Amino acid sequence: MISNVLQAQLFDKIKNKIEDKASEVVEEGLNSGKKDRKQKSKSGRIQLENTINFYPGDSIIYVSNFSRGEVGSMPGDWKTTGSGSVVPVNQIGGNWLKMSERTTYKLNHSIYYPDDFTIEFDLLVAADKVDDLSSLYFGFTKDNSLTRWISSNTIWSAQLQYMNNNDIVVSSSSADIYQASNFDLETYANQVMHVAIEVHKDQVKIFLDDDKIADTKLFNGEKAKHFFISSPLRQEHKASTLFSNFNIRVYKD
Repeated sequence: MISNVLQAQLFDKIKNKIEDKASEVVEEGLNSGKKDRKQKSKSGRIQLENTINFYPGDSIIYVSNFSRGEVGSMPGDWKTTGSGSVVPVNQIGGNWLKMSERTTYKLNHSIYYPDDFTIEFDLLVAADKVDDLSSLYFGFTKDNSLTRWISSNTIWSAQLQYMNNNDIVVSSSSADIYQASNFDLETYANQVMHVAIEVHKDQVKIFLDDDKIADTKLFNGEKAKHFFISSPLRQEHKASTLFSNFNIRVYKD
């Protein structure tokens, strides 16, 4: 009788050990699966390519790099609400239009813009840091007047908020659009930023270097007539904004 009891107890111990071992094996298998899934998740993360789909026009109808402008003077084919000067930038090369504080610049003569065209230019902030400046604007207005710094007849504009280091705004009064987003402006102290604008009727794409910041209907039936660029309201510690290599292109039929 005692022998049977001992045998039963021994059997129970062996059974419990086997069950415990089986549980450990199952748990290890589950944990291993979790680890494998985590590793696969990390190693298999989807990589998205930054596809640039800016297509410049085929034919140049206007170009200005200020190479013919008299250094120290305003170029003859641009007009302004204040002042500006053509200056050479030896570290980068070429002549640039140095913009005065709180000043708007437009072409002196009207340009006929077809439904499809592109505009490109380079921007340069000469400063210890970009937050020495407030916002710079560019875009299109309904008229070519220069009655004020930022025209009340603006169709749409892009705003680079240098004072915040990483904020930009694209807005259209005609289309009732206000799009705020982040963009690293801080790195552009003393570095050229290439701006590209591609227009197909109402649709406008805006690129800052390799980043597309807008692709939406900004004209909303308004005709593209007058491009403008406006310097910051505030430029502290001798900071300056300049632009150059401006061109307008159209597409061949």
